[in-house]
Amino acid sequence: MKDIGIVCVESGYDIHIAGAAGLHVRATDLLAHVATEEEAIEYVAAVLQLYREKATYLDRIYRWAEKTGIDKIRAAIVDDHEGRRALVERFLKSQRAARRDPWAERAAGRELHEFMPLAVLTPVTPAPVE
Repeated sequence: MKDIGIVCVESGYDIHIAGAAGLHVRATDLLAHVATEEEAIEYVAAVLQLYREKATYLDRIYRWAEKTGIDKIRAAIVDDHEGRRALVERFLKSQRAARRDPWAERAAGRELHEFMPLAVLTPVTPAPVE
């Protein structure tokens, strides 16, 4: 995984952050284990907002995590429930202000050619065996 990942396991969801591939290969750090999908999404939104607010411009998540330390990130996201909810609220506010779904616009008829089949498949009736 790179950057952020959610792994569904038998007992819930493991949230991993700060992985990298390419020139700098780095395994992810386990941020937390949560029980529900909603919690996993909340934790990831909080991580994204914390990264947006604290990282240096153009820092990748793994660089920011190395500078900040996984323990400090875990304290801000996992241990501080009120702080996590505040981060999520700020993330959602930013997304409402800028959210645009290009696929919904295309599917609404603006660019239907993208959704047209490339070929029409007709069923082939096998020839009788003699």
